[in-house]
Amino acid sequence: MDVILETKEAIEPELKTFTENRVKFSLKRLFWMVRKIKVKYSAVRESKTPCNQNCSIELHTFDNRQIEVSFTARDKRVALDMGLKKIYKHVQKAFHKSQKYGRISKNVYV
Repeated sequence: MDVILETKEAIEPELKTFTENRVKFSLKRLFWMVRKIKVKYSAVRESKTPCNQNCSIELHTFDNRQIEVSFTARDKRVALDMGLKKIYKHVQKAFHKSQKYGRISKNVYV
């Protein structure tokens, strides 16, 4: 599983390691389904609420599905956690659907 972190401003090393560790931890049960995951952080400039940190997560699975989720929160870490919860539910749903209809290749497990 490749974790790619993108942002417009400079990334702190602590945030980078936190993001990689959090992604690996939250998807540890379904890591074999994930080919690549991109995490993009950005700040919402013209926000009237205190929630101005945006985290968008794009995930590619082995059966060529693309799942994309975006969350806005007060902190980048909270936005990441909320996005990963939603991503996990989507990946789990895709896994159950593929098991039901037999769409995942047997080569994925290798």
